[in-house]
Amino acid sequence: MLTISLTACGADMGEFNSEDEDYSKFYDSFKDIEGLYDGGSHSYDIEDSLFNSYTVNNLDWEDEDDAVEYEEYVYIVIPFDADVVVDSFALYFKSEENVSVTISAYYFENETMKPSKIKYRSSPDTEIITVIEDGQEVQKEVEIVYDDPDWNVRVADTTFQIPADWGSIMMEYFFQPGFYDGDLHAVKDSYLYLRIENNSGHHREMNNFEFTFINFIVRAI
Repeated sequence: MLTISLTACGADMGEFNSEDEDYSKFYDSFKDIEGLYDGGSHSYDIEDSLFNSYTVNNLDWEDEDDAVEYEEYVYIVIPFDADVVVDSFALYFKSEENVSVTISAYYFENETMKPSKIKYRSSPDTEIITVIEDGQEVQKEVEIVYDDPDWNVRVADTTFQIPADWGSIMMEYFFQPGFYDGDLHAVKDSYLYLRIENNSGHHREMNNFEFTFINFIVRAI
């Protein structure tokens, strides 16, 4: 289980801090984290924006250019740049409103498996297509099929209440097909997608919200 002490990067990160104190192995194990929102995306370097001694000690950014933008993120995409066995990870969130949030995690082993047609809040539910019936062109309204992963294939999930200030989530006890140890066995060039269900077009009944995030802290074994 990940143990976090918000002083001088005093986090128990397992293999990521067993051999060095500068967390170089941790930084080298991930590519930039991407936040996908309705209308665009932002990419964040982990060392600059999401985990360093300043962010951990201050829950803030030393350089405002490295700050994570407030957006209505639907997915936080974590790309692996090495084989990693994840025991658990933490991430801190901050919103300007108090809201109950559900986050689910989905793992994709390669680029071709990850979703490409995401349903955002503004995405339409149906579209008009032209089909041939009895030799005549006929227009029909059909449901649009998006390829967001189904809830049943999640590898982990959590529900928490974002407080007025920073609040954290922890994900552990992963359910990954083929493994029974509760860890996430990620391979190089794979992806972990964190879906903020509140902001997804599949859950318009939930309260959507803008937020920022910081301190991505992983315990590897």
